[in-house]
Amino acid sequence: MSLKFDELSQDVTPESIKAEMVQRLKEKGLDVDTREGSYTDLLFSEAAYQIYKGLSYHPTLLAAAVPSEESGPYLDKFGGMFGLSRTPAATAHVLLTFSGEDGAEIPQGTVAVSNGGLRFTTIQKAVISEGTAQATATAEQPGEAYNVAAGTVTRLATNLYGVTGVTNEAPGEGGADQESDASFYNRVHTFLAEPVASGNANHYKQWARSVAGVGSAAVIPLWDGNGTVKVIVASEDKEPLDETIVEQTAQYIESQRPIGASVTVVSAQALAIDVEAACTLEGGVLPSAVQEELSQQITEMFHGMEMGAGTPVRYNRIMAMLLSCNGVVDCSSMTVNDGTVNIPVTTEQVPVLGTVTVTAG
Repeated sequence: MSLKFDELSQDVTPESIKAEMVQRLKEKGLDVDTREGSYTDLLFSEAAYQIYKGLSYHPTLLAAAVPSEESGPYLDKFGGMFGLSRTPAATAHVLLTFSGEDGAEIPQGTVAVSNGGLRFTTIQKAVISEGTAQATATAEQPGEAYNVAAGTVTRLATNLYGVTGVTNEAPGEGGADQESDASFYNRVHTFLAEPVASGNANHYKQWARSVAGVGSAAVIPLWDGNGTVKVIVASEDKEPLDETIVEQTAQYIESQRPIGASVTVVSAQALAIDVEAACTLEGGVLPSAVQEELSQQITEMFHGMEMGAGTPVRYNRIMAMLLSCNGVVDCSSMTVNDGTVNIPVTTEQVPVLGTVTVTAG
């Protein structure tokens, strides 16, 4: 008997199943009361609901049998078959500078809070001397959100005698979210599609992406002569990484690499892409709405570009995105980084969205 795969994708409801059951009774000539509320109607309603529940499991079973970005925990099981696991979330740290009276103590475990309510706990004792003292603090929870900007950790959770202020002169570093389904699926797929062997380029990519916070990697073999390898890393969103994650990546690769290789690990460099355009818009459509839609489309394009492939940011593709935006009738002029040509992207660069300016004209 041939399998009917199309029937698995049909949309059904408990009501449609019950209606089919009633219709089949009528076709067989059975004279049974199936009015709403009747004994037969109640039996059919419950049976139809249970059948509907069974059919609703099909997408889950398919996701478990054929791994994809939608497979959730089954994707972890599939990756585990090849020794791959999802990279965990990582905890950020920040260097805090306390101000106040000389001799005032900042105990280990002192909690400082950012403007956004994120909490950091000091991991060592400090004593104020010449008006200031510094102590390293770790985030209360793991996650990229704790990579706070400089100058944003500004208050203490509880007052300390002799301490008048706190700040972070440098940004928080090292925080990373748990690897997403999309990133982990891509890594599993890459592992199967690009075989690793004895420290080849694919092997270095795999090692780099095994570190929390690294979502993309590119490799330049023999970049500075025989035996040298350069690894460029970026986040899952293809943005530059802080030095803490870069150093962790370098240490991990150093523990895995073949003997004799000299490896340099660096963060990808951001290549800002600025877009300016003058458009004819339909009545009622604001330039700000077009800017927002175009920004989203360009960002998605950047996320989809393969890092290290040398693919340029194409002027005509951005123009096509602009013309597809809701309410755009025509475009009289558009520049990308002040020009009308493709923007080259080197192996060590990742394009990131700068400013998008749309005017009606």
